[in-house]
Amino acid sequence: MERKNSNTGNQEMVTLFMGSPRRNGSTHLLLQEAERALHDRGIATQEIFLDELTIHDCRGCHQCKTEKNSRCVVQDDMQQVYRMMESSCGLIVAAPVYFGYVPAMTKAWLDRLVPYMGADLSPRFPVHCSASFIFVQNMSDPTLFEPALRSFAGAVAMTGMSVGEIMIATDCESGVKPPVSERPELMEGAYAIGMNLPG
Repeated sequence: MERKNSNTGNQEMVTLFMGSPRRNGSTHLLLQEAERALHDRGIATQEIFLDELTIHDCRGCHQCKTEKNSRCVVQDDMQQVYRMMESSCGLIVAAPVYFGYVPAMTKAWLDRLVPYMGADLSPRFPVHCSASFIFVQNMSDPTLFEPALRSFAGAVAMTGMSVGEIMIATDCESGVKPPVSERPELMEGAYAIGMNLPG
Protein backbone atom coordinates (compact mmCIF):
# COMPACT_ATOMS: atom_id res chain seq x y z
CA MET A 1 0.00 0.00 0.00
CA GLU A 2 1.50 3.28 -1.08
CA ARG A 3 0.85 6.86 -0.10
CA LYS A 4 1.52 9.81 -2.41
CA ASN A 5 1.28 13.30 -1.02
CA SER A 6 0.78 16.41 -3.09
CA ASN A 7 3.04 19.39 -2.30
CA THR A 8 0.30 21.69 -0.97
CA GLY A 9 0.13 20.32 2.56
CA ASN A 10 -3.63 19.80 2.19
CA GLN A 11 -4.80 17.11 4.60
CA GLU A 12 -7.57 15.72 2.37
CA MET A 13 -6.89 12.15 1.32
CA VAL A 14 -8.40 9.97 -1.41
CA THR A 15 -7.82 6.22 -1.47
CA LEU A 16 -7.28 4.64 -4.88
CA PHE A 17 -8.17 0.98 -5.31
CA MET A 18 -6.41 -0.81 -8.14
CA GLY A 19 -8.46 -3.89 -8.95
CA SER A 20 -6.33 -5.20 -11.81
CA PRO A 21 -3.42 -7.59 -11.25
CA ARG A 22 -1.49 -5.73 -13.97
CA ARG A 23 0.59 -2.74 -12.99
CA ASN A 24 0.86 -0.22 -15.83
CA GLY A 25 -1.94 -1.81 -17.84
CA SER A 26 -5.01 0.04 -19.09
CA THR A 27 -6.78 0.09 -15.72
CA HIS A 28 -3.71 1.35 -13.89
CA LEU A 29 -2.99 4.06 -16.46
CA LEU A 30 -6.53 5.42 -16.21
CA LEU A 31 -6.38 5.34 -12.41
CA GLN A 32 -3.09 7.25 -12.53
CA GLU A 33 -4.75 9.89 -14.72
CA ALA A 34 -7.52 10.30 -12.14
CA GLU A 35 -4.80 10.55 -9.50
CA ARG A 36 -3.08 13.30 -11.49
CA ALA A 37 -6.30 15.30 -11.38
CA LEU A 38 -6.54 14.86 -7.62
CA HIS A 39 -2.98 16.09 -7.18
CA ASP A 40 -3.79 19.07 -9.40
CA ARG A 41 -6.58 19.83 -6.91
CA GLY A 42 -4.13 19.62 -4.01
CA ILE A 43 -5.52 16.35 -2.70
CA ALA A 44 -3.17 13.62 -1.48
CA THR A 45 -3.67 9.99 -2.46
CA GLN A 46 -2.92 6.53 -1.15
CA GLU A 47 -2.96 3.51 -3.46
CA ILE A 48 -4.11 0.01 -2.64
CA PHE A 49 -3.27 -2.80 -5.08
CA LEU A 50 -5.89 -5.35 -4.13
CA ASP A 51 -4.22 -8.25 -5.95
CA GLU A 52 -1.11 -7.82 -3.80
CA LEU A 53 -2.98 -8.13 -0.49
CA THR A 54 -4.27 -11.03 1.54
CA ILE A 55 -8.02 -10.48 1.71
CA HIS A 56 -10.03 -13.51 2.72
CA ASP A 57 -13.62 -14.06 1.68
CA CYS A 58 -16.40 -12.85 3.94
CA ARG A 59 -17.38 -15.81 6.15
CA GLY A 60 -20.96 -14.68 6.69
CA CYS A 61 -20.39 -15.17 10.43
CA HIS A 62 -22.26 -11.96 11.36
CA GLN A 63 -19.82 -11.21 14.18
CA CYS A 64 -19.69 -7.64 12.89
CA LYS A 65 -23.43 -7.34 13.64
CA THR A 66 -23.24 -8.13 17.36
CA GLU A 67 -23.80 -5.44 19.98
CA LYS A 68 -20.26 -5.77 21.30
CA ASN A 69 -18.52 -5.72 17.93
CA SER A 70 -19.02 -3.61 14.83
CA ARG A 71 -15.77 -4.67 13.15
CA CYS A 72 -14.84 -7.61 10.98
CA VAL A 73 -13.20 -10.33 13.07
CA VAL A 74 -11.17 -11.76 10.18
CA GLN A 75 -7.57 -10.68 10.72
CA ASP A 76 -5.92 -10.03 7.38
CA ASP A 77 -4.86 -7.05 5.26
CA MET A 78 -8.44 -5.80 5.16
CA GLN A 79 -7.99 -4.43 8.68
CA GLN A 80 -5.48 -1.89 7.36
CA VAL A 81 -7.71 -1.21 4.35
CA TYR A 82 -10.57 -0.30 6.72
CA ARG A 83 -8.34 2.22 8.49
CA MET A 84 -7.21 3.75 5.19
CA MET A 85 -10.77 4.04 3.93
CA GLU A 86 -11.93 5.69 7.13
CA SER A 87 -9.17 8.30 6.84
CA SER A 88 -10.38 9.24 3.35
CA CYS A 89 -12.71 11.88 2.00
CA GLY A 90 -13.17 9.84 -1.17
CA LEU A 91 -12.41 6.61 -3.00
CA ILE A 92 -11.77 5.75 -6.62
CA VAL A 93 -12.15 2.08 -7.50
CA ALA A 94 -10.64 1.02 -10.83
CA ALA A 95 -11.17 -2.51 -12.08
CA PRO A 96 -11.11 -4.44 -15.32
CA VAL A 97 -14.14 -6.44 -16.40
CA TYR A 98 -13.49 -10.19 -16.34
CA PHE A 99 -16.33 -12.42 -17.52
CA GLY A 100 -18.86 -9.62 -17.15
CA TYR A 101 -17.87 -8.47 -13.64
CA VAL A 102 -14.98 -7.27 -11.50
CA PRO A 103 -12.05 -9.59 -10.67
CA ALA A 104 -12.21 -11.87 -7.65
CA MET A 105 -10.07 -9.72 -5.34
CA THR A 106 -12.19 -6.65 -6.06
CA LYS A 107 -15.33 -8.66 -5.30
CA ALA A 108 -13.72 -9.93 -2.08
CA TRP A 109 -13.09 -6.30 -1.06
CA LEU A 110 -16.75 -5.49 -1.73
CA ASP A 111 -17.95 -8.47 0.32
CA ARG A 112 -15.78 -7.38 3.23
CA LEU A 113 -17.63 -4.04 3.41
CA VAL A 114 -20.41 -5.87 5.27
CA PRO A 115 -19.36 -4.35 8.66
CA TYR A 116 -20.41 -0.97 7.26
CA MET A 117 -24.05 -2.11 7.12
CA GLY A 118 -26.33 -2.84 10.05
CA ALA A 119 -28.32 -6.04 10.38
CA ASP A 120 -31.25 -4.11 8.90
CA LEU A 121 -28.99 -2.93 6.01
CA SER A 122 -28.75 0.57 7.49
CA PRO A 123 -25.54 2.37 6.37
CA ARG A 124 -22.77 2.56 8.97
CA PHE A 125 -19.74 3.99 7.19
CA PRO A 126 -18.37 6.30 9.91
CA VAL A 127 -17.31 9.33 7.84
CA HIS A 128 -18.57 11.28 4.84
CA CYS A 129 -17.00 9.66 1.80
CA SER A 130 -17.69 9.67 -1.93
CA ALA A 131 -16.78 6.86 -4.31
CA SER A 132 -16.26 6.99 -8.07
CA PHE A 133 -15.52 4.09 -10.38
CA ILE A 134 -13.47 3.30 -13.48
CA PHE A 135 -14.34 0.03 -15.18
CA VAL A 136 -12.24 -1.16 -18.13
CA GLN A 137 -13.45 -3.72 -20.66
CA ASN A 138 -12.24 -5.08 -23.98
CA MET A 139 -15.72 -5.08 -25.54
CA SER A 140 -16.80 -2.03 -27.54
CA ASP A 141 -20.41 -1.83 -26.28
CA PRO A 142 -20.50 0.21 -23.03
CA THR A 143 -23.96 -1.10 -22.14
CA LEU A 144 -22.98 -4.77 -22.31
CA PHE A 145 -22.06 -5.18 -18.63
CA GLU A 146 -23.38 -1.86 -17.35
CA PRO A 147 -26.18 -3.30 -15.17
CA ALA A 148 -23.73 -5.53 -13.27
CA LEU A 149 -21.17 -2.74 -12.89
CA ARG A 150 -23.78 -0.28 -11.65
CA SER A 151 -24.94 -2.96 -9.23
CA PHE A 152 -21.38 -3.15 -7.88
CA ALA A 153 -21.35 0.63 -7.33
CA GLY A 154 -24.80 0.42 -5.76
CA ALA A 155 -23.59 -2.20 -3.30
CA VAL A 156 -20.79 0.17 -2.22
CA ALA A 157 -23.43 2.87 -1.72
CA MET A 158 -25.29 0.61 0.72
CA THR A 159 -22.54 1.34 3.25
CA GLY A 160 -23.44 5.04 3.29
CA MET A 161 -20.80 6.20 0.85
CA SER A 162 -22.17 8.42 -1.91
CA VAL A 163 -21.60 7.28 -5.48
CA GLY A 164 -20.01 9.83 -7.78
CA GLU A 165 -19.21 9.14 -11.42
CA ILE A 166 -19.04 5.75 -13.12
CA MET A 167 -16.78 5.52 -16.15
CA ILE A 168 -16.85 2.50 -18.46
CA ALA A 169 -13.78 2.49 -20.70
CA THR A 170 -14.43 0.30 -23.73
CA ASP A 171 -12.38 -1.48 -26.37
CA CYS A 172 -9.30 -1.79 -24.15
CA GLU A 173 -6.83 -4.65 -24.24
CA SER A 174 -3.16 -4.07 -23.53
CA GLY A 175 -0.89 -5.20 -26.34
CA VAL A 176 -3.80 -5.91 -28.69
CA LYS A 177 -5.71 -2.64 -29.06
CA PRO A 178 -4.43 0.97 -29.05
CA PRO A 179 -3.15 1.86 -25.57
CA VAL A 180 -5.38 4.07 -23.45
CA SER A 181 -2.59 6.65 -23.31
CA GLU A 182 -3.20 7.24 -27.04
CA ARG A 183 -6.95 7.63 -26.64
CA PRO A 184 -7.67 11.20 -25.47
CA GLU A 185 -11.34 10.54 -24.75
CA LEU A 186 -10.44 7.88 -22.18
CA MET A 187 -7.62 9.86 -20.58
CA GLU A 188 -9.84 12.94 -20.35
CA GLY A 189 -12.63 10.86 -18.87
CA ALA A 190 -10.33 9.44 -16.20
CA TYR A 191 -8.94 12.90 -15.42
CA ALA A 192 -12.53 14.13 -15.01
CA ILE A 193 -13.18 11.36 -12.49
CA GLY A 194 -10.45 12.81 -10.30
CA MET A 195 -11.49 16.41 -10.90
CA ASN A 196 -15.15 15.77 -10.14
CA LEU A 197 -14.86 13.44 -7.16
CA PRO A 198 -16.99 15.10 -4.49
CA GLY A 199 -15.12 16.13 -1.38
